[in-house]
Amino acid sequence: QDITMFTKHIAHLSSRAASRCSSASRRLTSVSSTLSSSSDGALPLAISRRPQDVSRPSSSSSITSIGNNTKIHNRSFSSMGMMPRRGFPQYTIFGPDSALSIRAVLPQFRRAGTDGVSVERRGKLVFEFVPRNASGAGFAWSEKTLFSLSVEEVGLLLSQLPGNGVELSHSMNYGVGSDDDSSGGVMQQSGDLLEKVLTIEPGDGATLNFKIDYMKNGVGGQSPPQFDHAIPTTPLEVTLQAGEFEVIKSIFQTSIPYILGWNTTMDIASAAAMSKGMSGGGNHY
Repeated sequence: QDITMFTKHIAHLSSRAASRCSSASRRLTSVSSTLSSSSDGALPLAISRRPQDVSRPSSSSSITSIGNNTKIHNRSFSSMGMMPRRGFPQYTIFGPDSALSIRAVLPQFRRAGTDGVSVERRGKLVFEFVPRNASGAGFAWSEKTLFSLSVEEVGLLLSQLPGNGVELSHSMNYGVGSDDDSSGGVMQQSGDLLEKVLTIEPGDGATLNFKIDYMKNGVGGQSPPQFDHAIPTTPLEVTLQAGEFEVIKSIFQTSIPYILGWNTTMDIASAAAMSKGMSGGGNHY
C-alpha cells in the first residue's frame, strides 16, 4: 500500500512538471514569434520587465509632499510643442546703489567651402552696470552702461585678478544701451576724446570693486554725447565678495572656448575626421 501511494505521488509530480514545461514552452514560442515579427529585433514595450520605465518622459521632475499626499510635477520641453532654440546665460550681482550683470554674446559663423564652417566674428562677454532708480526702488535697466570684453581682455582679467588691479578703456563710438560698444551709435568727434573706462581694484577683506566711468582728458564723471536722461549713468560701482568673484572667474574660464567658437568648430572637425577614418580615408592637409 505504501509503495502504491508513493507511485501515485511520483506520477502526480511528474504531471505537474510536464504541465509547467508545456506552459513555459508556449510563452517562449510567443516571445520568439513577437521578436521575429519586429523589424529591428527589439523587445517590445508590452513585455518589458519594468513597466514603470516604459513611458519615462525626457524631462525633469519635482516631488511635493503635503500631509499624506505626494504629487509629482513633470516639467518637459515637449509640453511646449518644441525644444527651445535660444538661451540667455546671465549672472547678476546686486549692490546698494547699482547692479552688475555679466552675459555672453556668441560668435557669428559663416560657410567655408561646400560643407565647412568657420568663425566670421568672435563673441564676447559683456558687463552691464545698472543704476538704481531715483526713487530707490528697483533698478533702471534701460539706463544700463555696457562694457564688452574681448577674449584677450577676459584672459587679462583672469591673469591679474584678484591680486592686481586692472584698468581697461574703450574709445567712445557707441550708443548708450547698445549691445555693442565697438561699433555703431554715437561716433567719435574730432578733438573730443571721450573714453569708457572699466576699473577693477582689490578692496578690503578679499573684495573687488568694479567701476565704470566716462572720462575726458583724464577727468571722470562725464556724460556721453547726446545724453539727457534724469539719472546720471556714471560713475557706477559694485563691490564683489570673494565668492561672487569666484563665480565670475569660473564663467570667464568656461566661456573662452564658446566666444572663440573653438569648441563648436572642434566638435565638427572631430566628427568629420572620425567619419573619414571609419570610411577608410585619411587626413590630408
